[in-house]
Amino acid sequence: MVFQKEITHMMNRHIFTLILCLGIGISAGAQTSAEYTAVEKTVIVSGGIKADALFLNFLKKAAPGAVSGMTPGGSVGGFVQIDFTETWSLRPELNLNYKQNDFSWASNSGKFRSMGIEIPIYVTAGWKVFDNHRMFIGLGPYTEFCYFARWEIDGRKVNMLELNETGEPMIQDSQSGFGAMIGYEFGCGLSIEASYKICYFNILQPNTSQGVSLFPQTIGFGLAYNFGRR
Repeated sequence: MVFQKEITHMMNRHIFTLILCLGIGISAGAQTSAEYTAVEKTVIVSGGIKADALFLNFLKKAAPGAVSGMTPGGSVGGFVQIDFTETWSLRPELNLNYKQNDFSWASNSGKFRSMGIEIPIYVTAGWKVFDNHRMFIGLGPYTEFCYFARWEIDGRKVNMLELNETGEPMIQDSQSGFGAMIGYEFGCGLSIEASYKICYFNILQPNTSQGVSLFPQTIGFGLAYNFGRR
C-alpha cells in the first residue's frame, strides 16, 4: 500500500507538470501569429486538443490457447507542438485512455478493460502539400500509467492491479514503449491522424507469468485541432 501511494503521488506530480506545460503551450499557440520566412526561422510553440478511437490487442509469448480480439475504446487529450523548422517539430502529448479487449485463455474468457494516463513524445517531420495543408509523420517513446485494470471472466470481475500474497499486482501498473503516427493537417488547424504503439516489456509480473509474456499494442484513429495553426 505504501508503494502504491508513492506511485500515485509521483503520477500526480508528473500529471500536474504536464498539464501546466500543455496549458502554457496552447496559450502561446493561440496568441502567436509568427510565421517562418526564407530569411529567418523562429521556434514556434502551439498546442491543441485531440480525440482518438483506440483498438487494443496483445502480442503473446508462451501462451498457447490465449486469444485476444481488438475492441474499440477511446482517448481524449491535448498536445504541445514545438516547431524548430518548417519540417522538424517536437510534439509531447497527455492523453486519458480507455481500452478494452476480448481476451480468453484456456477455459477462461471475458473482457479486459483499463484506464490510464498516457504520455507520448513524438519527433515529427512535416511537408506542405496544398496551400497551407501539411502531411506529417512522427516517431517516439511513450509511457502510460494505469490506474484501473479489470478482467471480467465468466461473470467474475478480477482487479488486475490488486496486490496478491507476494505484494505484487497481476500486471504492471505502468508500461513504456515506442509509437509511430501519421497525419494530414488542413490549413485551419484540423488534422486527421493515425497511430500505432507497442509496449516493449512484458506487463505480467515475473512471479505470476510463469514464462508467459503479454505485450500490449494499440492502434488509434482520430482528430486533432491545433489552435496555433490559424
